Amino acid sequence: MTMLSRTADGAMLVDEGGRVILWNKAAERLLGFRAQDVIGRPCREVLCGETLGGQPLCSASCAMGRKLAGGGGVRNYDMQTHAKSGRVVWINISSLPVPSRKKGRFLAMHLFRDITKQIKIRRLAEELHVLLSPPGGKPVSETTKRRSTSRETGELPAIWSALPLSNREKEVLRLLAAGKPSKDIADTLFISPVTVRNHIQHILEKLGAHTRLQALALAFPPGASPALK
Repeated sequence: MTMLSRTADGAMLVDEGGRVILWNKAAERLLGFRAQDVIGRPCREVLCGETLGGQPLCSASCAMGRKLAGGGGVRNYDMQTHAKSGRVVWINISSLPVPSRKKGRFLAMHLFRDITKQIKIRRLAEELHVLLSPPGGKPVSETTKRRSTSRETGELPAIWSALPLSNREKEVLRLLAAGKPSKDIADTLFISPVTVRNHIQHILEKLGAHTRLQALALAFPPGASPALK
């Protein structure tokens, strides 16, 4: 298992009884729990995982755990968990059975990586789609045609340039559309988080929006791209 100390993915090895027997440094960095915090504990208590829909995923009767313990394979899956600090973290997990000393039984190796940013972007895109869809919706072909025409005529760049925002505020808005949290925006633009919050407040006021989502919907109508300048 020495190789697991070198992987960039978090790694957790679980015994036949569902208890953690290995927790690598990458897992420590990702979730904040040290090996001594989790070794010997049931994996369900360590991850306390939930599905995308908010339903409990980890339990004493874990179907995936039973399948792995019997030597079966499972597909990779996404899970919401929490870091030691309480911060919500989304992880994608790849699991595989590892031969045990007990005949016919297997340990379960779980390799996981942080996908929090991707989940936020996915949810934002879904919310924008719902917000921008007209009542009753439109046929896909009509929506696609409208977006294509907008790009060809240059309508979207015109809308973007007409926004009553400063260049810095547009930069902040583009980064918001890319799913960046305030701290990452501050780091990217070399400004303080307080300045970022002030820019966001000014954006909301200038666009007459009450939320960040509304501001993004106004700035990026269907077919618009956050990369527009």
